[in-house]
Amino acid sequence: MNAAGVSCEDGARALPVQQQRWVTNATKPDYVSNLHEVTRVEGKPGGWHPTLVHSSGDVKFTVIRLEPNGGEVPIHYHNKVWDYFMPMEGEMIIETETKDGVKKDYEMKPGSFLAVGPQDIHRVRNVSKDNTAVFFIAQAPRHQYDFVEK
Repeated sequence: MNAAGVSCEDGARALPVQQQRWVTNATKPDYVSNLHEVTRVEGKPGGWHPTLVHSSGDVKFTVIRLEPNGGEVPIHYHNKVWDYFMPMEGEMIIETETKDGVKKDYEMKPGSFLAVGPQDIHRVRNVSKDNTAVFFIAQAPRHQYDFVEK
């Protein structure tokens, strides 16, 4: 229900943020004791398993697992969304090409951070032949999320 006592379209509870603006707390839980233990979801083509952890306000948070021996999030871009990568396990490469044509590969391991801006082409690839790579990603603004394959 919103402040006027009206339920949101998706049945979730709306929380007031600013005048005339509402945020939906549509995904639960709000608390995760260990991101390493979130449920592994069925894989997508390319060997990646995205588990949505929480989505509200302008941001969505996901744990993504990349299978060993070539698991990857395929090459793509987002028109208006920023990706914020935070590796949790293993090692991966994030290949990027900015909208200005500048290409750069980033070696990512736990403790690294990378922000990839809107319209920058990118691909995330597990470099291990034997171990799963896991990263946490925040994406904003979530209401403008798209995944444009290149």
